[in-house]
Amino acid sequence: MERLLSRFLERRYCERRLIAFTSDDKKHTFDDNKWRGALSLRIRAVSLSDLPAVAMELGFDPLPLMREAGIAPEALGGLDAPVAADRAAWLLDTIAQRSGHADLGVRLAMRRRLSHLGVAGLVLGQQASIREALAMAVAYRHLLNETIGIHLEDDGTVAHLAIDLELGGPAPMRQSRELAVCAFIHLFRLILEEAWTPQAVHFTHPAPQGPTLHKRFFGCPTLFGSSFNGFEFASADLDRINTRADRSMAAHARSLLDSLPGQERSPMSAIVRRLVVTLLPMGRASIETVAASLGRTVRTLQRELEAEGAIYADIVAQVRAELAVGYLQDHSLSVAAIAELLGYSCSAAFIRWFRARFGAPPKQWRATHAAML
Repeated sequence: MERLLSRFLERRYCERRLIAFTSDDKKHTFDDNKWRGALSLRIRAVSLSDLPAVAMELGFDPLPLMREAGIAPEALGGLDAPVAADRAAWLLDTIAQRSGHADLGVRLAMRRRLSHLGVAGLVLGQQASIREALAMAVAYRHLLNETIGIHLEDDGTVAHLAIDLELGGPAPMRQSRELAVCAFIHLFRLILEEAWTPQAVHFTHPAPQGPTLHKRFFGCPTLFGSSFNGFEFASADLDRINTRADRSMAAHARSLLDSLPGQERSPMSAIVRRLVVTLLPMGRASIETVAASLGRTVRTLQRELEAEGAIYADIVAQVRAELAVGYLQDHSLSVAAIAELLGYSCSAAFIRWFRARFGAPPKQWRATHAAML
């Protein structure tokens, strides 16, 4: 088993490369303004490996859109070949919209296997409890999905796991968010039991029209238009013992992961950005909450950000600007709903901020830029 794990890790780093889409020996090119975050944040291509099959089952040919997004079908079979996160997000949402299936992310999740969790999945599955697995997921986020941020709140009775994405630029994220939440549901089921279900699943986006497979996959109520993306569950589940855990294997796997080259700690400003993205819809993105989540005082956090040339208020403003542009692409979201998702207590405050930042109120900006988005 140890030799197998070592070969798995070695293969993972041999395959870490970008694969460009080619057709008839001609490379497709893309508008850099359309794919603004294409080279900054990436996801593992294997997370989309079932996309062509699922789309075809729905009677939709995904290949033209994959060409437009610059994602090669052959890249999806690579163990850990990276794909630009915003391109993948656009691809998922566009296929869902054009095929008429708003539960595309859930359908992909229903076909997932342990291998989709990648190299760190081997380590996560051997943790003694969910609490330890979540801590490991944060520590080895670079091996799972560098776009995901999580925040756990536990009152001793009910725990809430907030999960959100930071793509490095505006992009539709409905399907990507649902797929990310599904991934953590899979993790809980891997450690606890396959039949495990949360008490409720939450999404900030509006409910889809027509029947979907959300209830079938989650096994609990799905609350749309909520204050966060993620799920709630019994606090006791955090420390339930994983009877299949092998501590010696977990320790060996972790030592191998730690020995891999190039796994540097994320800058504090990047960590803060991910937390802000996750906490904004909950109205909890204050510097006090973020500092507490990181086990720091406010002053210590400010000093660490200052050392990187960053200011907390500027990070929040930048995240809000990027999210606002993305939310305005979704015409099912009202200005009031967007204001709430961005952590504003009233629409008027959001409109004033948006006008100062973009030179026009949100409705006017949306109408003017609709054709260009």
